[in-house]
Amino acid sequence: MKKRSYTFEKFLIGVVSILLVACIALIFGLKSGLVNIDFKSKGEQKKGEKAEQKVESGEQASFTFMGVGDNLLHDVIFYNMDQTMKDIDYNTIYSNITQYTTADINYINYETICAGTENGLTLGGYPAFNGPTGFNDAVANAGFNWFSLCSNHTYDRGITGVLTELDYIKTHQPQVTVTGAYASAEEASTPTVVEINGIKVGLASYCYGFEGEPVGTDEANWMVNRIDENKIRNDLAVLNEVSDVQIVTMHWGSEYHTEQNEEQEYYANLLNELGVEVIIGAHPHVIEPVEWIHGKEQDTLCYYSLGNFISAQNANDNMIGGMANFKVTYNFDTKKATVSDATFTPTITYYDPSYNNYQIYTIHEWNDDLAASHEVTLVEKHDLTKAYVQEYVKNVMKNVKNVTVVLE
Repeated sequence: MKKRSYTFEKFLIGVVSILLVACIALIFGLKSGLVNIDFKSKGEQKKGEKAEQKVESGEQASFTFMGVGDNLLHDVIFYNMDQTMKDIDYNTIYSNITQYTTADINYINYETICAGTENGLTLGGYPAFNGPTGFNDAVANAGFNWFSLCSNHTYDRGITGVLTELDYIKTHQPQVTVTGAYASAEEASTPTVVEINGIKVGLASYCYGFEGEPVGTDEANWMVNRIDENKIRNDLAVLNEVSDVQIVTMHWGSEYHTEQNEEQEYYANLLNELGVEVIIGAHPHVIEPVEWIHGKEQDTLCYYSLGNFISAQNANDNMIGGMANFKVTYNFDTKKATVSDATFTPTITYYDPSYNNYQIYTIHEWNDDLAASHEVTLVEKHDLTKAYVQEYVKNVMKNVKNVTVVLE
């Protein structure tokens, strides 16, 4: 009996010792920043996947990016002609795109807010946009995890609209990162950084101006980011201190122009000077070229405009948007980032002559049967055949070295 008791006592001491060592190791790891949860493409860590530890100095890590253009929600997308709500599942509109939201960062530009009818708000389209909150869920369900809420229409329903939209996303889709609009001055002054595979990625968004800015209010000073050189310089100085790589979205340019203007080029060069690796542009409602900006310290990949992702505009060129993809590799020793595998893939918005059955396709799925039944073909008499889309995209995007324009 004494021998068995002694053995059991040794066993208990051994178990306690092992647990104690494990606890000490875990506490040390947390305090040392060695335990790192990745920013996942679908908004959460995959089931059963262990958190990766931060790579050691001298090693490299990488992440992938996918981004699309304007989520432009005209009221005919969710309203019938008699202004009653359409009985549709908003998830179906984005269902074709879920196969492409497999990157670490999946980005979309919110041209219009989706603040719904809380706090006295009403739904509507141009010129004061506001969509149902269900679109926020549908976009997140489609796999997008970065929303830029920073367009000329962000203030369409005033301060209340912005705050209601932000609160809904925070409450219902907390895994989504939002840039460009903020609920408080403190949030506005706090850099947005997500960590992916040990890389700290700084994100920021700016817009050229607003349709309904609340002039004379304190909120106008910080709620939505305006393109301003001093502000951008100050913001990027702070962002560079707390991140390894920077991606900035710019709501800029001339509407319906397929070439960038001088102001876009000026700010693109400024962002290159300030260390930004990639620029994603929006606003013109048509696609614009992509180019590399070669600076003294680094190269910057700039997509001037990804056009419309979804809209009810009724011209063929407004149906054609773009999907940007690239990979960023960061060297923790040299503190240098390299952008590679850059592509541009056309997207096409579909709806029928009754302004129903909205769908988004890429050039991979687009065909002449879809084009033949599109509203812009049957009613507007515009060409939207696959051959037209291919030629249009080729002419706008041109032939840029180290950027693949996907046409099939």
